[in-house]
Amino acid sequence: MEYAVDGLSVTAVGVDGDDRVIEFLVTEAGGGATCFAVHREHGQDWQTARLSIDPSSGSVPVAALEWAVEFAREYL
Repeated sequence: MEYAVDGLSVTAVGVDGDDRVIEFLVTEAGGGATCFAVHREHGQDWQTARLSIDPSSGSVPVAALEWAVEFAREYL
């Protein structure tokens, strides 16, 4: 699944076998790329989900997070 707007592309690139983690790749028009994940504990619903960003990835555009939350709401 991919979301694109104004030079920003957000792609759901990976899901674990238990549907508890969704990894996202954010690519910006300037060439920068950032990875982050939305995950939840086993037996919990999306409302308990957490966001993890690799510290070396830098920042994540808010539009990417908004889309990821909506995606996770449907999928987790």
